[in-house]
Amino acid sequence: MQNTIVWVAVLAIILLVGIGMIYALRVPRVAPKTYPADKGPNFIDVTAYSPKMQETYELFTRKCSRCHTVARPINSTFTSEVWREYVYKMMKKPGSGLTPKTADKIIEFLIYDSQHREKNTQ
Repeated sequence: MQNTIVWVAVLAIILLVGIGMIYALRVPRVAPKTYPADKGPNFIDVTAYSPKMQETYELFTRKCSRCHTVARPINSTFTSEVWREYVYKMMKKPGSGLTPKTADKIIEFLIYDSQHREKNTQ
């Protein structure tokens, strides 16, 4: 009797999981948001940057690519104040992996990079 109850429970669980999987597979997938900046280059030639900034570039690409393309921040034209706000906003998102220390380093790099590349394009 007890054996029968266990088998019925196991079969009921398998049936419920199967039904759940069918419904999960039928849910339409939402395409991730894309922005105009996502369509630009996804790297920066940092060979002319200081060794510290080259190291910070690696941190930037590793951390920022967890949530979106690296092209997004590379092709954005934010001011230094907007970069601060934006990176701190990203830090609050679950799974970002950003701490205040890494966020500050990334902000420093983004400000340096925007000033450096702006000089080279004028």
